[in-house]
Amino acid sequence: MKSQRILLIHPEDAADAADVRALQELIGSLELPLTLCDAHDFGLRLDAPDASDDEPAVLIFPQLIRRPSSLARRARAHWPRCEILFLQPATETEAFRRSLGLAPMLGSYWSIVDTNPATLGPVLVEAAAAVSRRARFRTTLDRANASLQLRLSGTDPGRANIADHYLANFIDFAQDAIIGIDLTYQVLFWSSGAEELFAMDARSAVGRSVRQMPFWSDELEAVPEELARRGRSMVVERSCQLGERDMALEIHCSSVRDADGMPLGVSLMIRDVSAALAQRAASEALMHAEHQHLYQLFHQAPGFVAVTQGPRHMVELANRAFHQLVGRRDVIGLQASEAFPQMEGETLSELLDRVYTTRRPFVGRGLPVFIHRSPSAAPELRYVDFVFQPVLSEHGLPSGIFCQGNDVTAQKLMQEQLKRSEEHLEALVEERTRELERSQLALHQAQKLEAIGKLTGGVAHDFNNVLQIIGANLQLMRDGVAGQPHLSRRLEAAASAVERGAKLSSQLLAFARRQPLQPSPLNLARQLRGMDDLLRRALGEDIQIETVVAGGLWTTLVDPHQLENVVLNLAINARDAMRDGGQLTLELSNAMLDDEYARSTADVTPGQYVLLAVSDTGCGMSATTVEHAFEPFYTTKPEGQGTGLGLSMAYGFAKQSGGHIRIYSEPGNGTTVKLYLPRSLQEEIEPVTPLTGPVVGGSETILVVEDDPAVQAAVIEQLTGLGYNVLRASDAQSALSILQSGLHIDVLFTDVVMPGPLRSPELARQAKQLLPDLIVLFTSGYTQNAIVHGGKLDPGVELISKPYRLVDLARKLRHLLANRAQSQAMPSILCEPQPGMVGQVHDILLVEDQQDLLEMTRELLIMLGHDVMAVASAEDALEALAERRFSALLTDVGLPGMSGEQLADKVRARWPETRIALITGYGEGSGGDLLTLAKPFNLEQLRDLLAQL
Repeated sequence: MKSQRILLIHPEDAADAADVRALQELIGSLELPLTLCDAHDFGLRLDAPDASDDEPAVLIFPQLIRRPSSLARRARAHWPRCEILFLQPATETEAFRRSLGLAPMLGSYWSIVDTNPATLGPVLVEAAAAVSRRARFRTTLDRANASLQLRLSGTDPGRANIADHYLANFIDFAQDAIIGIDLTYQVLFWSSGAEELFAMDARSAVGRSVRQMPFWSDELEAVPEELARRGRSMVVERSCQLGERDMALEIHCSSVRDADGMPLGVSLMIRDVSAALAQRAASEALMHAEHQHLYQLFHQAPGFVAVTQGPRHMVELANRAFHQLVGRRDVIGLQASEAFPQMEGETLSELLDRVYTTRRPFVGRGLPVFIHRSPSAAPELRYVDFVFQPVLSEHGLPSGIFCQGNDVTAQKLMQEQLKRSEEHLEALVEERTRELERSQLALHQAQKLEAIGKLTGGVAHDFNNVLQIIGANLQLMRDGVAGQPHLSRRLEAAASAVERGAKLSSQLLAFARRQPLQPSPLNLARQLRGMDDLLRRALGEDIQIETVVAGGLWTTLVDPHQLENVVLNLAINARDAMRDGGQLTLELSNAMLDDEYARSTADVTPGQYVLLAVSDTGCGMSATTVEHAFEPFYTTKPEGQGTGLGLSMAYGFAKQSGGHIRIYSEPGNGTTVKLYLPRSLQEEIEPVTPLTGPVVGGSETILVVEDDPAVQAAVIEQLTGLGYNVLRASDAQSALSILQSGLHIDVLFTDVVMPGPLRSPELARQAKQLLPDLIVLFTSGYTQNAIVHGGKLDPGVELISKPYRLVDLARKLRHLLANRAQSQAMPSILCEPQPGMVGQVHDILLVEDQQDLLEMTRELLIMLGHDVMAVASAEDALEALAERRFSALLTDVGLPGMSGEQLADKVRARWPETRIALITGYGEGSGGDLLTLAKPFNLEQLRDLLAQL
């Protein structure tokens, strides 16, 4: 055997393969002699007679060799001392070991080695050194045997006998089982080691055929002949079972010859390698587990990792993050220039070559790279931090490059965005500062208008009281001037002035946001169309009116009467700004006020709105005028041409309705007033038409509570003229004393704003506790939020605003008294004997807003044998009629929202077969051509009405 020589077997015609060249470079760097031989020539060499004379120190079989175990066994028959190495990737080591079997018959000197250059180099060096050590040991042993043979070659028989004893003793007490057989396969010698291993003593074994022994197999039958033909020794590995024990045996077979070289028999040295194999298997399993753990850590690493091999930079390893970066998985075995992302400027191959040759690492920070995820896709720009680190052997020679890094595209983009943000930060701060200044100015303006509003609200209250005195006395004087035309004209002029004053007061209250609103869901397009004639009369022929309505207009919740006043005031302001004529444009659309707008404008809630824009082509306003335009009494018109309350009233209405108003104007370019009213999801309700009917009085007793003596006197005279019995009180405490006196009182008619510790709402509460049937009617020119909250009357509260007309007061009182009378009559009616059914059974829909009246009237109808469905509003009635048909509709006239008369008109138009009757508290004749039932009514009157339906 040539010292240290390494024989590398490679596949046929693959001497220039990349892995073969890499092995050559590695072994060359270790300065070990290397011989290459392809697999085909190697097989022919093993068949040559002189094969035993060419034994190498290390025999290497790479992964791509076909049937490497078969070639290794043939090589072991000739070369018992060389080290055999099988090169396999770590992931395939276990599968390759299983393919060798339990006893691969490769002797003692073989192993499976990982192909990783970092571990392969040290293994090659150690294997060559081990072979060298074993050779030196055999040389020393041969010299000792030669010396012993020289001593025994004398003719002294005693010395020869002693030598035989020594030899027998050495053999007998060897740890391995040593067995001698002759050419007929009979056992000639059976050592103590054989006795212990096979549990059979020498007397039982000697003389028997070796074929009867448990370790024998068909494979051993050809051993004597093979030894005689090919050489002096060979190794056979096999497994056998001795009792219940499974053993792996390593059998060293040696030929025994005489002095002439003729074969006499075979010596067998048998060793139990089961424990060694188990230990090796456990060690390899542990190594495999550790390798798998490292493999998992490698693939789960958050940064990308790749390893190239050799000067051509072939990709050997790549983890999951690297696959995700490049967008492909088939990178193993490719050159780095094909698998790695492409760099700007210097090519990747040049950079890797420099790292490989200089053995110095390269560090890149935030470098741009281009990734081609598919042939048809455009290159994708990414930014990466990475390190190219050369992989060096123990001798300092490069074998590859370790690449590790991270995709920092998100961080890079964030840094660029941060840089841009910093560059624009100063401009942003300046813009925010300007917005804050605008917001502060708007807040200051809103606070100023709020302060003015509180003042005007108080003024309006006193003004309304004055108007109420004047108006009441003028109405009382009408009968006295009948037949005197001259005085009648003057009386009517004074009454007209009262109405103008009432309008002025109403505008003041609207600006102060103290006007009690009665909002309902409206479609503003329908509202504007209804005002068309009114606007044309108010503006004249020189002003053209254009109305633009966007499709899908939302519903908004506003007071229709107050909205009409706002539109009329805005139109009149526009007319005054267009002295020579022009165009007025009314635009309706849906609008969204976002958070940004709300932040820049005080007292605005972001959300969905209905926008009413009123634009003119007039003279426009200056910035100063726009700033003060919403202040009450502020006007640019000549003295005597306007009150300066039109825009202030619009401002108060917008705020009280939960909306927003804004003016856009420039001198000479006209003006646009934008009124934003909040969107409502309720179904549209058409505006309520004022009820009509005769003005009648009564004989009931009314307690009037009014702190202003003149107003008190006027209203008492009005009520007395209507036939009522009237009691008076100047404050709430006095009124409570009268109520506690036990006098019969039907109506408490009280002002909302009263002096003293007892407020009017508390007076009404205690009065209802004393007299449950008492009717409470409030009146006021300024509610002070006592019975109005959120711009709306509290539920169940009855109010008539100052200044009011006598006809309005009379009709309001009769309606409330009729409802009470009906409620009182119901219990007695219900106690009457149940009459029989009269006529045909009706399927009746009953509509009544007073809950007690609703329930009791429903019971009466059921007693009369009718099927009844009861609802509390006209809107609920329409929903019920849409779902089912009723033969009759019985509805109160004074309903909230849509009146009973309006409901009747809708039902007659859509369901003409439904018969309709009105229940009214305003007296007979108020239903027009419809059947009416006046409150209070009895059971017989109700039966007669139903008989007519």
